Amino acid sequence: MQQGDTGGFGRALKRGALTGLIVAVAAALALGAYSVTQGGLPGVGSSDPDSALIMLGVPDENGDLVAQAILRVDGIGTDAPTTFSVDPTSSVTIVGTSFGHLRDAYAFGGGARVAEAYSRLYGDTLPYVDFGPAALEYVVAESGGIELRIPADMSVFDGEQLSTFTSGPARLNAGEVRAVLNGSAYLTLEERRALLSEVERALVRLCAEYPGGIEAAIERGEITSDLSRDGVHALRGACAQLR
Repeated sequence: MQQGDTGGFGRALKRGALTGLIVAVAAALALGAYSVTQGGLPGVGSSDPDSALIMLGVPDENGDLVAQAILRVDGIGTDAPTTFSVDPTSSVTIVGTSFGHLRDAYAFGGGARVAEAYSRLYGDTLPYVDFGPAALEYVVAESGGIELRIPADMSVFDGEQLSTFTSGPARLNAGEVRAVLNGSAYLTLEERRALLSEVERALVRLCAEYPGGIEAAIERGEITSDLSRDGVHALRGACAQLR
């Protein structure tokens, strides 16, 4: 929210410009890494992972990219993989910033930065698969939308338009997914958990059934990951069992 005095406004502009510069530099570094590694960002690079993080990065109510949902998949390569919901609002220091939640790390380097913050928070260094806005748009274009069960009637205003949702199953476009996630802050705790569980199940389905396969999507740059191609294939197999 803007300050009432011009000094505060100027400081806000400077902070915004600095944040924008940091994000731009991080994006440039990520793009360079992607070019070198042909689709995988530098990191664990495992071809035989036991566990991995899957996350969804979309803009929050302020338009900032955040990790709205984070899911840990364990038991990859076994007959009984499992999932564990990671709280995106977990408190963690994001080095070099004033932000303090796990989901905020996304704006400063995408999935790689979230995985790094997760490692410091929980002590596990895990590879990741990051479904960002481009992946969401692609899925909507190719499959007609993202299927979610809305836990309660919702009305969400994003500053420009009001979106209303009726409880029950729905097929949502990218903008509607964003609206529902941002509107979850006004649901009851039980309803928020139910919605997050729905989004996590959608991430599992995306990993298993992404149009054309997530391996090809990583090579095109729609999805980022620090897993090798074999590692992504193993994760996709685990998600196929979980869907």
